Amino acid sequence: MRTVLVTGATSGIGEACVKKFATEGYRIIGLGRNEKQLEKVRTDALSYGAPECRTFSINLRYVAEVAELFRSLNDIEVIDAIINSAGIAYQRIIDEITIEEWEEVMCINLTAPVAIIKAALPWLRKSNNPSVINISSIAGRSRSISLGCHYTTSKAAVIGMTRHLAGELGPQGIRVNCTAPSQTHTPMLDAALSKESQDLLATKVPLKRLGTAEEQADVIFFLCTPAASYINGAIVDVNGGLL
Repeated sequence: MRTVLVTGATSGIGEACVKKFATEGYRIIGLGRNEKQLEKVRTDALSYGAPECRTFSINLRYVAEVAELFRSLNDIEVIDAIINSAGIAYQRIIDEITIEEWEEVMCINLTAPVAIIKAALPWLRKSNNPSVINISSIAGRSRSISLGCHYTTSKAAVIGMTRHLAGELGPQGIRVNCTAPSQTHTPMLDAALSKESQDLLATKVPLKRLGTAEEQADVIFFLCTPAASYINGAIVDVNGGLL
């Protein structure tokens, strides 16, 4: 039985990843903050075909909770894939960004994924096809049209972190890759852009529509399979051609 750990499992791309990996028969370890939403994740994952689903309420702002989480996984021998999907964003111009908010965004979007990868290494090293997928953004490739500098900076840093760890962990057989979605229809996008703004944005995408969380999850799953066994350190743009 293969096992995947998904952060941000209760919403958006993370929730879509739970569904995709469960459908493919993976055991799910889902992380989120809302216990009621996590209960739905458990129910859904089992209905999609996961042989087991464990969920944990965790606030990734506090990285000490990451160590506590992995202590509770001592009965699981192997984790085959880590999907770092959790993220936060604020619409702020630089004048409005407090240092406290900057640190919050950096902690959840960048520091927490590093802490999870570091803590998961003993489990990943026992897998016959270990894979880490970090989620950056089109903003990390360029800039955000709607979100603050702290979000763009954190997502650019995720790309750098991915490339470095691909080189460092590759010799151990652990592949580290990253996807860079463009604006994808998720609750985060709904909070950032009105329906009218989303429709306008879609006209600028060569495919003339926004992406779905399920399309993002399909690419993430592929990167964890043996079919992607020579893909390491890649930043995969899943953006409908919006450059």
